[in-house]
Amino acid sequence: MSYEVFQQRVNRLVSGMKGVRPTVNFRHDADSGKHYANFSDGTTIIGNTIAKNVMVKWGSGHSATANI
Repeated sequence: MSYEVFQQRVNRLVSGMKGVRPTVNFRHDADSGKHYANFSDGTTIIGNTIAKNVMVKWGSGHSATANI
């Protein structure tokens, strides 16, 4: 998915959260084609320009894939 679509989908997830919402910092690595959403609580969502699935990382080494 494109970087813009990635940002929209992550922001949609955040807007649906109840309670205190974490802040999100986005960045795109043009060399690798990866998109990063770094949350203030330590969670990271990693997407890329090729796949619709993303990698979600949190805690001490936990990770999962998701379709957002």
